[in-house]
Amino acid sequence: LEDQHMALQIATTIWNSMKGRPVLGRIYQGKEPPQFIGLFQPMVILKGGISSGYKKSIEENGLKDETYSGTGIALVHIHGTSIHNNKTLQVDAVSISLSSTDCFVLQSGNSMFTWIGNTSSYEQQQWAAKVAEFLKPGASVKHCKEGTESSAFWSALGGKQNYTSKNATQDVLREPHLYTFSFRNGKLEVTEVFNFSQDDLLTEDVMILDTHAEVFVWMGQCVDTKEKQTAFETGQKYVEHAVNFEGLSPDVPLYKVSEGNEPCFFRTYFSWDNTRSVIHGNSFQKKLSLLFGMRSESGSKGSGDGGPTQRASALAALSSAFNPSSQDKQSNDRPKSSGDGGPTQRASALAALSSSLNPSSKPKSPHSQSRSGQGSQRAAAVAALSNVLTAEGSTLSPRNDAEKTELAPSEFHTDQDAPGDEVPSEGERTEPDVSQEETANENGGETTFSYDRLISKSTDPVRGIDYKRRETYLSDSEFETVFGVTKEEFYQQPRWKQELQKRKADLF
Repeated sequence: LEDQHMALQIATTIWNSMKGRPVLGRIYQGKEPPQFIGLFQPMVILKGGISSGYKKSIEENGLKDETYSGTGIALVHIHGTSIHNNKTLQVDAVSISLSSTDCFVLQSGNSMFTWIGNTSSYEQQQWAAKVAEFLKPGASVKHCKEGTESSAFWSALGGKQNYTSKNATQDVLREPHLYTFSFRNGKLEVTEVFNFSQDDLLTEDVMILDTHAEVFVWMGQCVDTKEKQTAFETGQKYVEHAVNFEGLSPDVPLYKVSEGNEPCFFRTYFSWDNTRSVIHGNSFQKKLSLLFGMRSESGSKGSGDGGPTQRASALAALSSAFNPSSQDKQSNDRPKSSGDGGPTQRASALAALSSSLNPSSKPKSPHSQSRSGQGSQRAAAVAALSNVLTAEGSTLSPRNDAEKTELAPSEFHTDQDAPGDEVPSEGERTEPDVSQEETANENGGETTFSYDRLISKSTDPVRGIDYKRRETYLSDSEFETVFGVTKEEFYQQPRWKQELQKRKADLF
């Protein structure tokens, strides 16, 4: 146990000296993952040890020292057939340790035997010869197939006994699971993220990925330093929790992974996009960069139309318009009667955004026709902004109902087939969207509906609505009854948490 603590301490010191870039892992004997086995060719695990901790433990407990010796009797089991799973392990030197499905190497003094099981593979037989050469270079090796063993072979194993001829059971593959966690009264509580993707790895969070064969503790760049230092202990608490409730092995490999330094054996569980790891900032800033910055920049290179500069201006205007801290400072510096400046500022920001996204305001280039995904990109941008607008509404000073202009995704016109569309300025009222009129006409003029009609399994479902946003058609009071929070509070939560609550309420 002392050796384990010392090994972890040394590994942590090296990890800290490299600023958390490497993967820090803890692996128990018998649970070596393929990427670890591949580092050792051949990988030979022998009994005993030479550390002072092992020697001290043997002496204190009065145990026999079984440390491998080049002149003693040793039986070595050959596992696997490739460089990522071929593992050689010393086992008890008795005949019941043999198996017809594998190969073995027997060392008896100066004699070396390779024992070939009847159902072993050709690759295993080759590895057995390599291991024999590794243990005793240049020694003469006697090869014997199962059923043709000499008396000297059985004598070294203490006599012939029955052994197994069945294949070893394979571990059952299970679906990976992604979790968020929290501590309540010192007890770890986990919440699963269903249908997870790379977007669920939020830079402000610490997440746990459980593949049942391995456990990863993923740390975002914006996580507090203290949380990063205790991430390994958190992972161990999760393993202890999963041992009791999920049947996880207590010796499962455990890794600590930092954002931007994810190894290939972690990324393989996601549809990974490497460009996301080079973006800095919080989750919202990263989303804006992906929607308005990096993806658009690739399409505007060489056009000479000032697109990046224009987008930068639009983003600066958006940041000023929707940043609560800047609004608070402005509201304290001006009279209360000027509370209508917020919508004007937002209108200016949206106008800048519309200008930067609307291709009709720019000279058409030969490449413009090939960018068919631009409309859907703008639609995604507008959907992301609607959440900001909804959350921002709770911080504005109250005004008369006649002065309120409710902003919804349908009010933004960024379709490239409508070059004359403009963002409505303050005081103007926009005409209802055609789809909204059709929905209202189909449902007797109603715009909000009961929970029983909006659920996916309703016997009297509502027609003509956006079925991906069923919750938006609930009245404010019924919304709070179903979700336990107001609409503003609901849309301020991370997207995965919204989807999880919508699933539970059958509004997904």
